[in-house]
Amino acid sequence: MRDCNGCTACCEGWLVGQVENKYFQPGRPCHFKCENGCSIYEQRPENPCKIYQCEWLNNPDIPEWLKPNLSKVIITKKQWKNGEYIEISEMGCKIDSTILNWIFGYHYSTDIPIRIQVNGGWTSYGPQEFLKEVYGLKINKGI
Repeated sequence: MRDCNGCTACCEGWLVGQVENKYFQPGRPCHFKCENGCSIYEQRPENPCKIYQCEWLNNPDIPEWLKPNLSKVIITKKQWKNGEYIEISEMGCKIDSTILNWIFGYHYSTDIPIRIQVNGGWTSYGPQEFLKEVYGLKINKGI
């Protein structure tokens, strides 16, 4: 079983959340993040702190080198109406081509839809139903 072991990426302001009426978001870390981790760790709230699941921690198919503090990306499993997808968020720098290559290989080998941040913008890969839900689009089947 993997552990965070020094990684605080989920608290550093690359994800969006709120703890005790204090927001964190890209460019704004959690108010309770300190040098050694979380200053309220023992009293941290259920949501978002305890329920957040870093996919790197939970999925042994994701290589060791994709740990967020090493790769500068955070991988999160999310739900859509037909199942699960993974979302890959950049951590303040443009995603590396080696990481992109691994992500696309994983997507094609598992058929798990992905939503990925590249150079600050978002794109998604998966079935039309997934793209429709993620983007709220009406997809025409033809003329």
